[in-house]
Amino acid sequence: MANQSNKRKRKASPKAGVNRQRPTEAPSTTTPEVETVASKSNSFDNLKKNLTGKRKAIFEILDDVKKVNPDQWKDAHQVEQMAKSFANKLGLPVPEQRIKQFVKAYSDATKNGPNASVDDLVKKYGKNVDDKTLKEIKKFVPKTKG
Repeated sequence: MANQSNKRKRKASPKAGVNRQRPTEAPSTTTPEVETVASKSNSFDNLKKNLTGKRKAIFEILDDVKKVNPDQWKDAHQVEQMAKSFANKLGLPVPEQRIKQFVKAYSDATKNGPNASVDDLVKKYGKNVDDKTLKEIKKFVPKTKG
């Protein structure tokens, strides 16, 4: 009889496990208000959030950029190595595919001098770039004299 009561306890355990799983189902039923806030976040805000607390690394990167001579900026391999180095200094995991995509966009942007179209580059390489982020990017691109 003692063995049967142990078996009964074992059988009861899985049911207890099922009850423990129920609270994990609750987050899937979020309020529409929470979903709206989450869906409105954009890549620029995400970048700002990721860079919070990285002031020292940012200044180190700026110092590194000052040390780069103009010929190094012409070499896509050098730019790729710098991008990887900067991502590591910031502690941001960047997939290799994303780095390669950046280098292709950089090469396209610089091949014709300073007259590259930000809109064209974003259409070609930045399929997930929202309007607010595009506007922020354009602030850092010098206006060409036409």
